[in-house]
Amino acid sequence: MGNTNFEIKPVLEEIKAFLPNLIQACETVANMFYESVQESAWDKFGELLQGMDDLFKTANAISREIEHSPDYASLIPVLGSFTAQLSERFEPLNRSMDEEEFVHAADSIKFELAPLFEGLAISLGEGMLVAERRFAANLTFLKQRFRKAFDVIQHLKPEQSRYQICRARNGLSNLFMFTKDGKERYFYSTYDPEHEAERWVETIAESVNGKANVIVYGFSFGYHLSQLAKRYPEKQYVIFEPDEQMLLAAMRVIDLQQLFSQIKIKDFVVGRDKVLRESSFFEFFRLAKGDPALLSVPMYDKLNLQQKLEFCEDAKVAIQTYEASVHTYHLYGMQWLKNRLYNMAVNITTPSLAGLKEKLVGIPAVIVGAGPSLKEDIEHLRQLKDHALIIAAGSSIQSLRHFGIEPHLIVSMDGGDINYEVFRNTDTANIPLLYVPQIEYRILEEKEELFHAFFNNDLTTRYLAGWTNEDPVFNVTHSVTGTAVQAAIYMGCREVVLAGQDLSYPVEQVYAPGAKHVYYNYSKDVLEKAGLQVENVRGGMNRTTEAMYITLRDMEDLLALHPTVHFINTTSMGAKIKNTEWQPMKNVLERLRTVSIPSDFMLNAIKGERPFYDELRMKQMTGRLVSLTEQLAQLENQLKQIDRKLEGLEELSRTKPKKCMDTMVDIEEIWGKIVNGIPFMILLTTAMMNEIRLLDRELPELAEEKNVIKKVKLFYEVLSPFVRKTQMCLPELNELVGEANRKLKLRSANRTTEVPTHV
Repeated sequence: MGNTNFEIKPVLEEIKAFLPNLIQACETVANMFYESVQESAWDKFGELLQGMDDLFKTANAISREIEHSPDYASLIPVLGSFTAQLSERFEPLNRSMDEEEFVHAADSIKFELAPLFEGLAISLGEGMLVAERRFAANLTFLKQRFRKAFDVIQHLKPEQSRYQICRARNGLSNLFMFTKDGKERYFYSTYDPEHEAERWVETIAESVNGKANVIVYGFSFGYHLSQLAKRYPEKQYVIFEPDEQMLLAAMRVIDLQQLFSQIKIKDFVVGRDKVLRESSFFEFFRLAKGDPALLSVPMYDKLNLQQKLEFCEDAKVAIQTYEASVHTYHLYGMQWLKNRLYNMAVNITTPSLAGLKEKLVGIPAVIVGAGPSLKEDIEHLRQLKDHALIIAAGSSIQSLRHFGIEPHLIVSMDGGDINYEVFRNTDTANIPLLYVPQIEYRILEEKEELFHAFFNNDLTTRYLAGWTNEDPVFNVTHSVTGTAVQAAIYMGCREVVLAGQDLSYPVEQVYAPGAKHVYYNYSKDVLEKAGLQVENVRGGMNRTTEAMYITLRDMEDLLALHPTVHFINTTSMGAKIKNTEWQPMKNVLERLRTVSIPSDFMLNAIKGERPFYDELRMKQMTGRLVSLTEQLAQLENQLKQIDRKLEGLEELSRTKPKKCMDTMVDIEEIWGKIVNGIPFMILLTTAMMNEIRLLDRELPELAEEKNVIKKVKLFYEVLSPFVRKTQMCLPELNELVGEANRKLKLRSANRTTEVPTHV
């Protein structure tokens, strides 16, 4: 170890391997000097001195080598302190030996030098090979248990210069790190990280008591989570670790499988991907009972408070979004299903948007909303029709027609009666309509020049239409503007201008003039609920509602997914929209005057690209719709079987527990066939979404219960009500499927004799 021409890491590994032998040598020599000193003691003492001298020289050499290296910043004070103390503590040993005070010399070796070497061993930590083996085992565990977290980190390289593993005084792993602004920080207490975590758990008791579920922001090395789970072992946890590099460091020092085996952990989300985080939130709220506790490991506030605040805001919006989803499915679940089934006749006999994919490259799109600011820009918009693709987002068609503007395209998705009133009372005869299948079916029955796209959550149409990678499938958004944005990008537009998209209520008005579907009392009610505020494009604040705020955030998230598209917000008084550039409409008009677009541009584009489905696919679509009648009959029979088996279950639990268990196994087998069956997946998940969510929350308790009598009670409380509700729903489902088939036959019989272009 005396050679000073070395690479740092291999020599550190040698020191780690050498220290246990040196510590043992201290123990051996000290014991020899407590007794009558024999000749053999001097040989051992000489070897000990040589080892200490080699270690001292090597440590000094490393200290000089890394003196100004940030890669070893956490090691510099460790080695500096060690060499200083070794020099200091060697003097009493040397003096005792000169004076032949061998017991004092033994004391120096045993109680001064050996602890110093032990402290250095603790500070240097484990060998690299041990850490790498642990990392590999943790990677395998994540792949098996938390695949999304694994996908985030599997190809990342550790930033070991910024995230340096070190040790606290009590030997527990700690993290020395350089923050983004170059500051040096120890993540945990440099003396006892577990004690720090224990104290934190005591401070958050009020937030956690009474909550069944806990969301924790921050994981690091897991000390806070471990102490939290010890104090509250019955609770379920969702963990968010925003810093991937923090996890990579942790995987070298802790056993994730061992830690998580002690915790009821529902999900482990890693990284700052907003879409992943929000989907995890939504799934958690779908399955969680009651409101969760939201906690944050304290150091994360210091590292990046803004990031933590964004996380909390996302959690708040996710709760609002889930609650809005529950309300929406309660109102429209069955109506959406009805529309999707009835509109299959139109889907099969009209083209999709696939024929226009990337066909509008170089053409800017203006997506028009019906916000109050539209009135300010209407004259500029009138002129823009000759220079950009004008898309009316949903009900904004009323305001555009009110001002005498005919857009090139309408995009619509709303499945309620109000949307039907919009189209029934508005002249849209010569304007192409892009729809998604949940649109109010009566609109399509009275409209020509139709083509369609799909929403990625539409399981009904996904199955019936047999989606392929060539089909236009868009993300579900909170507003039709989001659908229009995706359509424009799909068609190749790389500049998207937002007009009349106020996404707030800047004046005592909800919509632009011409919105006939809006009644005074509705507008008054909306404005009375507008108790929130958002920043507007002028730097002031606008009133808004919770629903509109969710829509704004949803829009911002959508735009963030398309960084190569230039989004321009032209609203004169609406909300500021992230990921957009604000420009007055007149500036947009002046800039686009060199672009020329005929008024019938979209009609001609559609006529030139009308990819109808080929005969085979149309036949498959028709066959799937027809077969639903038989599949619903099979579902009805399966529900009756469960009903019959539930009837005598309570009596069996008291008199014949073995037969009772067998019957419950039978019920579970039938239930498995139901939930994996087509009617459940494509009909009930829309018509009875809220009931299914409630069921999903209760089923884990039913599955885990081992006591026969308690399990029977849960069967009656959890499964039986859902079976009854499903049976009550079946007549309407059969009626919808029958009418959908009738509409398909009628439309197919009335199809034009024009030979379409197939894809």
